[in-house]
Amino acid sequence: MSKTVLKIEGMMCEGCVKSVKEALEGVSGTSSVDVNLKKGTATVQHEGVSDETLIGAVVDAGFRASVKHGIFS
Repeated sequence: MSKTVLKIEGMMCEGCVKSVKEALEGVSGTSSVDVNLKKGTATVQHEGVSDETLIGAVVDAGFRASVKHGIFS
């Protein structure tokens, strides 16, 4: 099982959080998705899903995304 943390740009409300969560949960191979509006992140537990596929799902939902690197809280 792998974990990817995405930085999400463009989320303004809980409706946005729901849209991002549903988009990522719709990707085959994801097992858990946690979206945090305050931090602007989405943490995805998955198996065999590329970063590009996860980012593409977020972009298709109308938001910008990138893989978050480095130390963060």
